[in-house]
Amino acid sequence: MNMLAESAAPTLDSVQFYDQLVADLTARRDELSEAEKSFGGFAPLGREELIEWLQFQCWYEREAAGFIGSWLRDTPESEVFIGLCRQVADEGKHYKLLLSHLKTLGASMEGWQPEPEWVAWVSEFYAAGDDTLERVAAHNITGELGAMNAFEGLLPRVPEATQQMLGKIIPDEKFHVSLGRMAVQRFATTAERQQRVTKRAWDAFELEQKGRLAFERRLREKGVVAEAAPVVFEDKPQWVCQVCGWIYDETVGDPDSGIPPGTRFEDIPDDWMCPECLVTKEDFVLLSV
Repeated sequence: MNMLAESAAPTLDSVQFYDQLVADLTARRDELSEAEKSFGGFAPLGREELIEWLQFQCWYEREAAGFIGSWLRDTPESEVFIGLCRQVADEGKHYKLLLSHLKTLGASMEGWQPEPEWVAWVSEFYAAGDDTLERVAAHNITGELGAMNAFEGLLPRVPEATQQMLGKIIPDEKFHVSLGRMAVQRFATTAERQQRVTKRAWDAFELEQKGRLAFERRLREKGVVAEAAPVVFEDKPQWVCQVCGWIYDETVGDPDSGIPPGTRFEDIPDDWMCPECLVTKEDFVLLSV
């Protein structure tokens, strides 16, 4: 369905409609329990809790890159198409950041399986939708607003290294929300479209809360407790590529290139190349010690 086609008169100005929808979602979110607002409530995350969240988030970002990519061939609105192309790249970048962080804790995604509620919420519901409006209403409005809310709730509860990683992700999430806002304000211009957007946004909200509660259940079933000792990351030097800005963290290494975590920069083979832009070690400078 091409949303640029003419239809019935709107019940609300599309800007007012978007603002009211977000206000209603925000008000409802404020009424939620701690477990529904942010993964694991509001206590500091212990090591096992952090691993569980990183594994979930790795899976989520990979799923998002896949289903958003599948929308592209069926997105006739050029402005939205361009934004979604960037979003696919963002989700891939987030997956890489999260996976590298997970490896610093000695964990991986090997053998990991999602909860049924997560599949219903992310893999099935977010991936569906009859047109661009329905897709961005569920994912870029409800979903990305929920992600920003969860990430901001996590910031004071995680180690500094995790905070720094989230600091690289949150600006992208804000862009994803702005993409949803643009699409709704530009194309949700009829009563029928606004009704469909509203339904998809609220259906996504209900599935999101079931997903958050499933995370709590998973922690309980695995015996992971919130009172676990806080995570401490060893402070090791970081080196930044002067060409593209990619950071080599000695704690993380570059496992995809055969450089295990803990490898000192000076011990990396001379023929190693930056994973992002393929320059050599000579183009890196010390960032921090």
